Amino acid sequence: MQRKALVFAMVVAGCGGSGSDTPPDSATPDAPADLDADLDADLDAAVDSPPPVTPWTVPTGAALLGVTLSDGWGDLHALLPPLAIDGGWTDSLFATPDGEHLLLAYEKVDFSTFFLASSATLTGPDVAGISPTTFKIFQADLGAANWTVSSHPINALVGDSTIASPALNEAGDALIFTEFTGADGHSQLYYSGFANGAWSTPDHLAFNSSCKDDNAKVIGNLSDATFYFESDRKNADGTGTDCANRTLYTTHFDGTSFSAVTKVPGIENMSDDSQPFLSHDGNTLLFTSGRAAGYGVYSATKAASAFTDVHPIALATQTIPAVGKVVLIGEASIVERPEGDLLYMMCGVASDVAGAKTYLDADHITLVPCVARRTH
Repeated sequence: MQRKALVFAMVVAGCGGSGSDTPPDSATPDAPADLDADLDADLDAAVDSPPPVTPWTVPTGAALLGVTLSDGWGDLHALLPPLAIDGGWTDSLFATPDGEHLLLAYEKVDFSTFFLASSATLTGPDVAGISPTTFKIFQADLGAANWTVSSHPINALVGDSTIASPALNEAGDALIFTEFTGADGHSQLYYSGFANGAWSTPDHLAFNSSCKDDNAKVIGNLSDATFYFESDRKNADGTGTDCANRTLYTTHFDGTSFSAVTKVPGIENMSDDSQPFLSHDGNTLLFTSGRAAGYGVYSATKAASAFTDVHPIALATQTIPAVGKVVLIGEASIVERPEGDLLYMMCGVASDVAGAKTYLDADHITLVPCVARRTH
C-alpha cells in the first residue's frame, strides 16, 4: 500500500497551498464521500493488480548452478510449472521469435532411467488432459500471469506416432517436427502448414535420408524457405544406407523444389553437431555440440557465405559434487526483446549423486526447461 499513500500525498500537494493563502469564504468544498471511496478503490486496484507479465518479466524458478555462460549471457533460471514437469521426459524446447509461445515435446517415460539404464519406467503425470507414453507436442502460451500448456493440434493428425523436435517459422504458419519409428529411434522430418484455422495433414519432407534426420528449423515462408537440420547421413544428398556422426545440413525451397543438401558452411568439418537455431536476422547460428571445449551450446557468426567464430556460450562445467547442478545443456533458441535477449534451453539437473564427475555417474537427471538473460 506504499504506492497508494504516495499517490494520495501527491494529490493533496497538487490541490492547493497553505490555509493562510485562501480566504475562508472561498475554500473548496470537501469531495463527496463516495468519490473518496471510488478513488480509494481505484488506487487499491492499481497496487493489488500488477500489470500483465511479458516474456521478459514472466516469473522463473530457482537459479541453476554448474553452467559457464559467455557472450553476455547470465542469470540462468529454471522455468516454473506448468512448464517444469515433475517426472517423465520434457524435451525439444523451442521459443517463437516474439517470446509469447513455447513448443515442447513430452512423454511420461522417465528420462533418467531410460538414458542411464535403458528402462522405460513411467514416472510422469498427464499433461493438458492427455497421457502420452510416447512423445507428443505441446504448446505453451503466455497469459496475464504465467504460461498455459495445451496439447498441440498436430497430435490429432499423427495418430499413435512418436513426434518431437517442433519448430515454427516466424509467421507461425509452418510447423516442422520429427517422427521417430523403430527400436533404434529412426527419425524423419515432417511439415504441416496452417491455413483457414487448421493445420494440414503432415507431409514427409523430400530431403530426408535413410539415416536419422532431426531438429529442423525453417527460415522464411512457404514459397521461399531455408531449412537447417541435423543428420547422421554419410552422404550429403542422403543416398546410401551408411550413417555417420551427427552434422548440420541446409537446403533451400523455392516454392517448387529443394536445392541440393549441403553441410552448413564453416562448421562442416566437425562431428556430433545437432539442434541448430538461427537468430532473427539469420546471422547467428546456435547449435549443440560435443566439441573440445565441452558438451553444450555453441555460437557461430555468419560472414559472407559461411559461419565463423565458433565458440561455446553455455557449457555444463560438471563440477564436483554434482548434486543440484546442471550436467547436460542444449536445445537453444533466442527471443529478442526491447529489454534484452532471452536464451531458452533444456537443462539436465543431477540429483542423488556423490562425487560424480560426469552425467554418467549420476543416479538421476531431471530435464528442466531453463532460460538465461542478456541485457542490451
